[in-house]
Amino acid sequence: MKKGWLILALGLLLTGCSTAETYETLADQVVVSVLAEPKQIQFSLPEESVLPAMETENGTLYLCSGYDVSTQILPGGDLDGTVRSVSGCGREELTVLETAAGECRRLDFVWTVNSDEGEQVCRAAILDDGSYHYVLSAMTDADTAREYGEMWNGMFESFTLS
Repeated sequence: MKKGWLILALGLLLTGCSTAETYETLADQVVVSVLAEPKQIQFSLPEESVLPAMETENGTLYLCSGYDVSTQILPGGDLDGTVRSVSGCGREELTVLETAAGECRRLDFVWTVNSDEGEQVCRAAILDDGSYHYVLSAMTDADTAREYGEMWNGMFESFTLS
């Protein structure tokens, strides 16, 4: 009788040591994550100042009389990386104005660069919709930057997505 109780107790102890079974469920349809389609960049540019535009794989360059304007659509996520790729400076090195523009975050900043032609003044705005970063930037000589101030203000104020 003692042997029976001992075997029964040993059997009960060993039944709690089994691993839990895991199950994998299957759906009737293949689930594919869908990336959002990039939106279209819209902004107003004075017609008399635009020369033919050049298209690149992720943006457009407009050669205007006295200044250049470019648009880019970059992958979302790393906003600091986008600021660095546009300006060559880190976000901590610039004075960045961050506001809300509808459903997007908007960053505006200005910087200067030295080039073969002399000092250049640059201005950029980035719209972040969570999936993509939409960039509008303009560049001109430092000597003529004041001439284009009002024109650039209108252009950057009209910068939206559709």
